[in-house]
Amino acid sequence: MGPDVIRGAWRCGNRMVVSADAELPDRCVKTGRPADGEWADIRLRWHHPALYIVLLVNVIVYFIVAHFVSTSVIVRVGVIHDTLTSARCARRILWMLLLLAGGVSCFLAVAGVSLLWWLVAALMVLSALVFFPRGRLIWATRMEHSYVWIAGVHPDYLALLPEWPR
Repeated sequence: MGPDVIRGAWRCGNRMVVSADAELPDRCVKTGRPADGEWADIRLRWHHPALYIVLLVNVIVYFIVAHFVSTSVIVRVGVIHDTLTSARCARRILWMLLLLAGGVSCFLAVAGVSLLWWLVAALMVLSALVFFPRGRLIWATRMEHSYVWIAGVHPDYLALLPEWPR
């Protein structure tokens, strides 16, 4: 896959559309800079947005249902080392904060310190809001037939792609 080889990839507004057999440019999908042959296989999952209604029932039920009805695909994209490292670091920090805050909030709830419990729970949500977007390189916004619409792609990268013909 050379720098000028683009097959099975298009831009559709601020999204990238890829087919199953896509060959993408040797550029970082997040920064638009040359990736110098560094590639990452990113697993993308998608389900219909109406499934979020299940969240009103229960978060655990949502995760179970989403796991079984989601469509997933692995996309090979160019990404520079620094970008990949910072995304992995953000995911690790997020998991550590969530586990720590979850443990502390459980302890405080059992101990009967309700005000601190709510504060720790709020910090847990805040840490998720801060670190979750930093840990995601790209994400699927739609999957249909053998095409995937991908968000989070740098505008310079999108400019390399032809317009989606449909």
